[in-house]
Amino acid sequence: MDSRSRDFAFVILASVFWGSSFPVTKVLVGSVDPLFVTAARLGLGALLGFLILALLKRLDFGVFRRPIVWVLGVLNALAFNLQNFGMVYTTASKTSLLVNVNIVFIAILMALVFHERVTWKKVVGILVGIVGVVVLATQLNTKFLQGGEFLGDALVFLSGVVWAFYVIGTKSMVDRGGDYIALTTGILAVTTIVAIIPLIVFAAPIPTGGTLWAGILYLGFVPTFTPLLLYTLSMRTISPTISGLLVLLEVVVASLASFFFLGDPIGSFTLIGGALILAGTYIVTIGEKEIPEPGAAGLAPVPQDTAVPGPNGITRR
Repeated sequence: MDSRSRDFAFVILASVFWGSSFPVTKVLVGSVDPLFVTAARLGLGALLGFLILALLKRLDFGVFRRPIVWVLGVLNALAFNLQNFGMVYTTASKTSLLVNVNIVFIAILMALVFHERVTWKKVVGILVGIVGVVVLATQLNTKFLQGGEFLGDALVFLSGVVWAFYVIGTKSMVDRGGDYIALTTGILAVTTIVAIIPLIVFAAPIPTGGTLWAGILYLGFVPTFTPLLLYTLSMRTISPTISGLLVLLEVVVASLASFFFLGDPIGSFTLIGGALILAGTYIVTIGEKEIPEPGAAGLAPVPQDTAVPGPNGITRR
């Protein structure tokens, strides 16, 4: 498997992990304070990262001297708290839809920050992918608009916007190279520190009950550290615009998980929506150049066929 195919597989696998988190989180925030859900989930994810680093004998706390790790940790904590609070007032389907609209903001930020070309294929692919998410999440039923409250929808949408900036920051970090396991762990550790502050200020209660803790442990050890690491690794060769479209597959996974575990209905709209998401991703990837992998400690050289000089500087393919 070449590096590009490998990283495509990483994003798809990350989408599967993240998709499974939506129904679990929706159930938890109905009984557990959202602040506690955020802190516990990210704390357990960071713990898993430190354990892996210890086993690999690669513990290096030098990552905490990198400002980008602290910036990304703050953004991650803010986005998770916005999403978890929003899910108290809105539905899981709306959450998966509104959060993933951030693909639009990712594409815009990639063009502004990294001068990534905005081609008609990318525009069409993104639109097709978003239509797929809308079809899958709403089932084209007008009653969908009646589910949840405006506050919850606004908070969830805002979390997606914050994550768009997080993605751009992560791309900048990846371009500089380094130990990605340590960097991912460092981000989760900072996220936990930031998330604990409001937890203490508002004295959020600690949940009781084996079922609730089972859900928290699942969120902490399954759809947190591993998918975040896979997603970060994928940015070595795949543009965040494309990986953002691939992540839309988490909406399909969330719908399937809700069907099997929560009894939510599933039908042809799920298949149609999923097909549109895949079609959007395929359209965007046509003709895209592979991004050279960064070295262990520095920026990777960019071949001439992946950069086009223009009046506003270098434009990346």
